[in-house]
Amino acid sequence: MSATIHVLQLPGLTVRYALHRHPLRKRLAVRVMANGEIEAHASMRMSQVTVERFLRTQVAWLHQQLERQQVARQARSGLSDGMFIPLLDEQLIVRVAKEGVTRARLVGNELWLPTPLAEDGLERSLARWYQRRALVYLPGRLAHWAGVMGVTWQKVTIRSQTARWGSCSNRGSINLNWKLMRLPLRLVDYVLVHELCHRLEMNHSPAFWVRVESVLPDWAVRRQELKRHAII
Repeated sequence: MSATIHVLQLPGLTVRYALHRHPLRKRLAVRVMANGEIEAHASMRMSQVTVERFLRTQVAWLHQQLERQQVARQARSGLSDGMFIPLLDEQLIVRVAKEGVTRARLVGNELWLPTPLAEDGLERSLARWYQRRALVYLPGRLAHWAGVMGVTWQKVTIRSQTARWGSCSNRGSINLNWKLMRLPLRLVDYVLVHELCHRLEMNHSPAFWVRVESVLPDWAVRRQELKRHAII
């Protein structure tokens, strides 16, 4: 569905946002994407005035999200030999190979990347490596928690997303973001348990959060920690 582009002047901030309208949506949702773009998703009936009234109440949050995404992009663009990158609870050292390496490989705590042929070559090699690790690790970790909770799913898919860490469909299909591999394990576990709880409660009702708490008593702390991590 096409979007309309609007510009809104806020205190200390000029916002350019894309307004998407959906026939089945009931609530307004605002997202700051990894590239710094802002999206507003609203119902067909919601007026632009209502959307912008809400945006005016979110000035501090928008400032915070835009700054966080900018820092994240700068950090990513600065990928170089010798820098540290996260892998769950580990810190790996990036090594850029001069020759003999055609794809990323892990040796001890050093991640060797091939010499880039393009400006974004290191980032692309690293992303592909994370994706391969996610394909192996995340389904197994999901199976672990499913066993603990006594629930099942139909299939699990590893995706690259900019707005969600995970999701669960009515049919029991679970989507997980490969970028989870860059989070601490305690936060990965929160996302997995969260999605598995949707196999029992397809909503965010009080009953849903009771189920989450029965598995992870400190879920609220983990949830707040997760909000401090940008999806890049």
